[in-house]
Amino acid sequence: MDIESDGSRIFVRVDQGEDLVATVRLAVERLDLSAAVVTSGVGMVRAAELGSAAGGGKRSFAGPLDLSSLSGSVLRRHGTQVARLQAVLNDARNRTVGGRLLSARSQGVVGVLLAPVDLCMDVSP
Repeated sequence: MDIESDGSRIFVRVDQGEDLVATVRLAVERLDLSAAVVTSGVGMVRAAELGSAAGGGKRSFAGPLDLSSLSGSVLRRHGTQVARLQAVLNDARNRTVGGRLLSARSQGVVGVLLAPVDLCMDVSP
């Protein structure tokens, strides 16, 4: 992982084999931000696990998968950073899947752009 910031935007490089969700959460934690919005992400992933807010359970995908869209937020809840990311992934046959990204291993390098948000509260469920 590498983190670069110009003050208003943060770029997180997720290296080969790192978990995308955990790395984004850790970057926000290391920067000691109360919250951040994930504005975009690009790259390739493998071993992705998606969940559904509609109660559809978990789905696993082996990959490699193209990360076509990534958005969401990282908020402090009960003192810990919690990442809620939504992703759209495409396979080699251009089949598209999407949902809440629970985990995904970087296949090569994934770039994620964050915007810090100043929240003065601990977000509860």
